[in-house]
Amino acid sequence: MNVVFRSCLHASDQDALERLVFFNPNQLHSQADVLHALELYGTPAIVTGRDGLHVTLSRCTDVQCLFAVVERPGRAAELAGMLIYRRTSIEDVLIVHIAVADKYGRSRDGLSVVIRLLRAVRAAARRLKGVQRLRVLYRDGRQFGIRINPATAAHAESELARFTA
Repeated sequence: MNVVFRSCLHASDQDALERLVFFNPNQLHSQADVLHALELYGTPAIVTGRDGLHVTLSRCTDVQCLFAVVERPGRAAELAGMLIYRRTSIEDVLIVHIAVADKYGRSRDGLSVVIRLLRAVRAAARRLKGVQRLRVLYRDGRQFGIRINPATAAHAESELARFTA
């Protein structure tokens, strides 16, 4: 599976993005977590910017998106998942929401999409001055953290694997 990452999507991806954000049956498995994120950060909205489509949250205007798109030769690219995150302090980046398209969520490919999204955000966070931790909203309002600095990359990989297991 060839997954590429984008910070925004083309307008032609509007329907797929709406299904992912608003009509995603996979979110029923994490309903309490989704509701908690909505309470903290507000409702999502799909916005068309000068670079394309992205998702914002009503109570938190400084979020960023990362989209996982599957590319296959001879086929149209498919939206496989997305992640919404924000820098909450000099040291922390918080992942507010992760979504996997229904087609991928019903197989091991869904786990692969989540892991790839988390790794991509961790790699981006490493390039930001001062960032030390990547945090993920977790069950019951707790947060799961992964250290960012390169010296702990092996530890971060094992923690990431444990988190997604």
